[in-house]
Amino acid sequence: MNVTGRDDNQQQRNMDIDHMSVRHDIDLANQLIVTTWSGKASDNDFIDALTSYQQEIKGHLDYQLFNELLDFRHITDLNLSTRGIIELSRIAQRSDQHEIQTRLAIVVSSTLAFGLAQMYITYRNLVPNNNKKLRVFKSYDDAFDWLTTTVNSDQPH
Repeated sequence: MNVTGRDDNQQQRNMDIDHMSVRHDIDLANQLIVTTWSGKASDNDFIDALTSYQQEIKGHLDYQLFNELLDFRHITDLNLSTRGIIELSRIAQRSDQHEIQTRLAIVVSSTLAFGLAQMYITYRNLVPNNNKKLRVFKSYDDAFDWLTTTVNSDQPH
């Protein structure tokens, strides 16, 4: 995990909490957690990484209200089942903050990944008490803009 922003020493903090082919970067200035996947990804890979992510990052009080960007453009082999997608949606809902609505952007580069991400969003929206807005993007910049504009526009004027 890479934390960007200024800590007490006014320097960038780096923490090595990378799992498998997953890297988490925390953008403090934009209140954004960016997760980048590379290589192969299967049901078990996603479930293991999501569980670790919730325990190590999303469960941390400082990051619970951050928006999230999942960058799946570098996945080379995607093996995700409907059962896996349903399980992921259930696990993901556990870290939702029901009082606050956050956003999750998923960036993909293939038609298959786009369809699977749309399935995930459909199942995720069926989970009771879902309080997260989700969208799929083919452009990283569009996803980043959607997430960071939300952070700024949700601030009091």
